[in-house]
Amino acid sequence: MSTGRVLKSADGTDVYAEAVGDSSKPAVVFIHGFSMSSMAFNAIFSDPKWIANVYLVRYDVRGHGRSGKPADEASWESQRLAEDFDAVVEAFKLHKPFVLGWSLGATFITDILSFRPPTYISGVIYVGALPYMGPTLSKVGSPACLVTLAPLMQTANVDSYQEAAIAFTDLTYTSLPYDFYLACLGNSLVQPRGITVRLLSRTQDTAGLLKAGRESGLPLLSVHGTKDRIIVRDAVLDAIAGWKDLTVLDIADAEHFVWLSKPDEFRTQLLDWIADHVSA
Repeated sequence: MSTGRVLKSADGTDVYAEAVGDSSKPAVVFIHGFSMSSMAFNAIFSDPKWIANVYLVRYDVRGHGRSGKPADEASWESQRLAEDFDAVVEAFKLHKPFVLGWSLGATFITDILSFRPPTYISGVIYVGALPYMGPTLSKVGSPACLVTLAPLMQTANVDSYQEAAIAFTDLTYTSLPYDFYLACLGNSLVQPRGITVRLLSRTQDTAGLLKAGRESGLPLLSVHGTKDRIIVRDAVLDAIAGWKDLTVLDIADAEHFVWLSKPDEFRTQLLDWIADHVSA
C-alpha cells in the first residue's frame, strides 16, 4: 500500500513524501539527486521484492518536484534541510531509519547529521554520491557533469539551459525509457533557476558527518557504478576518508542510475547489507 502526503516542515515549507510497504520492517528513506524528484525511485517503489523486505519512504527535497520552492536564503540554511527529514521521520513514525542518498541527495545526510546524533539513523547508503557541498563538488563531479552546471543556473539563454538539461539527463543512464526520460527533464523545468543557484552554491559543516563515521561507528555503504559518468568514485572515498564502518560496493557496468542499470544486483546487495545492520 502506498501512502503519499504533503507534510509541513518546521518553517512551514510543504514537503511531499510517500511510504510504501509494511511499516514494521526496517525503514529506508530515499533522497533523490540534483534536478530530480522522488520519482527517480519509481522502479524501486514498485518492485515487490523491495516491498517485501523493507519499508520504503521517499520525499521531494524542498525546491524540487511537488515540495515547496522557497527562494530566500534563510530557507536554504542547513538546519532547514535537516528539518525536512525530521518531518518525514515524524509523519511516518520511523525509528532509526536507514538513509539512502543518491548523487547530490547524499549532501542532505550531512545536514541531518549536523543537527541530529548518529543514533538517529541506523546507517547511511551512498549511491553515486556527492557527500557534501563546497569545493568537494569540483572533485567528485566528472568534467562532463560540471560543464552543465553553469548553464543550468543562468536565466539569460534558454538554448544553453535546454542543452545543459538534456546533456545532464543523458549522463544518468544510456537506456532511460522515453517517458521516464521526459519526466526527468520535467523535474528540471519546474525548479526555478534561483533555487538551482541556492542548491549548488550553499556550503555545509561536515563535522557532524565525519565525526559520525570516524568516531561513532555509523555504518556506511558506498555504492558505485563502474560506468557512472557523473560521479568520480575515488573522490567520493577521499571525501569520507577515515570512516570506520565502511563497505564499498562496485557494481560492474552500472551507470549513475545504478538501480535501473543493474536492478537485481543492486537490490540483493543493498537488502543484504541492510539486514546485517538493522539496529534495535
